[in-house]
Amino acid sequence: MRVIGYCNNLVDSCQEQSAFPSSVGSFSDQYNHQINSIVQDEVAPIGASPNFRSLMDLLEKDSAGYLIVIPDARHIGSDLESVARNVISVEKTNSSFYCLNDDYPDVLQNALLHINAPGVSVSKSNNIKDGMQSRAMSGKSLGKPPFGYLTNESGEFTITDPEAVVVRQIFEMYVNQDMGLRKVVQFLNDSNIRTRRGKSWNIVTVRDILKNSSYIGTYQRFGLRLTRNHDPIINTDLFRAAQDKVRERRKYKGFPTLEPYLLSSLCQCGYCGNTMMGVTRKQNWKRQGGERVRNTYRYYQCQSKGNQGTCGYHTWITDKLEARVLKMLTTMVRNGKLQESVSGPKGEMKLRLAAENRFTKVVSAEKRFVEFMKKTARGESVVGRLELYLKALDNTREQAFISCTPEEVAALIESWEKQSFTRRQAFLNEYVSLITVKDRSVKISL
Repeated sequence: MRVIGYCNNLVDSCQEQSAFPSSVGSFSDQYNHQINSIVQDEVAPIGASPNFRSLMDLLEKDSAGYLIVIPDARHIGSDLESVARNVISVEKTNSSFYCLNDDYPDVLQNALLHINAPGVSVSKSNNIKDGMQSRAMSGKSLGKPPFGYLTNESGEFTITDPEAVVVRQIFEMYVNQDMGLRKVVQFLNDSNIRTRRGKSWNIVTVRDILKNSSYIGTYQRFGLRLTRNHDPIINTDLFRAAQDKVRERRKYKGFPTLEPYLLSSLCQCGYCGNTMMGVTRKQNWKRQGGERVRNTYRYYQCQSKGNQGTCGYHTWITDKLEARVLKMLTTMVRNGKLQESVSGPKGEMKLRLAAENRFTKVVSAEKRFVEFMKKTARGESVVGRLELYLKALDNTREQAFISCTPEEVAALIESWEKQSFTRRQAFLNEYVSLITVKDRSVKISL
């Protein structure tokens, strides 16, 4: 695979920067990769750097993809959000980042280690690392040995045959039989093969095995790499082929483009009082002539029905409900009720609470992004969906500063279809308190 090395002096010293090319060279030699170039920034921060912009231009023009090797995640962002945005941009070019950190090569996991965020203590991680460094230097097992090995009385890895057979089978199916992770998991579970704890396999556990260099006899722990430390279970060529395939399959063919729902958080079921949530369904079928037809359906549905099964099947097609609400708002503008709702002391209080609510939503959106980034780093989701949380955060931030005066209401309603989604949703959240929905009726509370 083609490799581009990238680092900047905002994180590392000049001495560390000078050693970076040799580190990239050692990494590339180990996995038989080809170095395309080494990019070292000296002045501008990430994002403002012309060198990084040139790097992105190269990636966007060459769809074959590169592996961007960096010392750690701080070289591509000073906070979790900037790291995530750069990871998404690079993934869209069929490329990916790789950190030269034996314990945390995954860029999102590395970011959570090095960049302060809620729920992550860098100092505690460093204290643990320092306390266990001496034991790691001897290549002795720390914690539980990987699946396929046991630890003897001296703390050394020894192969346990029943598990080692499964490890070899996983690599064989994934590399030589071209079975994807889901098919490998299905085979193991259908064959009644269990993990060491007696549980069913999942994509994360299989992927962790495929990425674990312990199976070629290499011990990696707390910044150390000891080759030929113990007996390997598989050969180096098979392991390298698995790494290339994992990175290749990790390229996301398409990022989700889920369109948000305009009345989200405003609609309430008129039967049970729970929230009406936006639902998207995709269906495809064949006509009598053999022609395949695909369609996407969007509607608002009672959340109790979908999540608890405690309410009836109450739904409204998205376009019809939003058109009904717009028609009712138009009437309220003409008779002056909408403008009246924000006049006087009560109206001022309403607008002030709406402003406070907008900023509260920004804080909530930031927390949801951080939590989903952690989830993505654990392998429980993909980068493509992380972008949806960033888009939601951007939308919430933009709405925080949008407000519509009573004098502007009529013009906004009249030009409704020309307004951006963000502008329309901000207006609704400011002027409408609740939309109560029944099967054949809609009520707006101001």
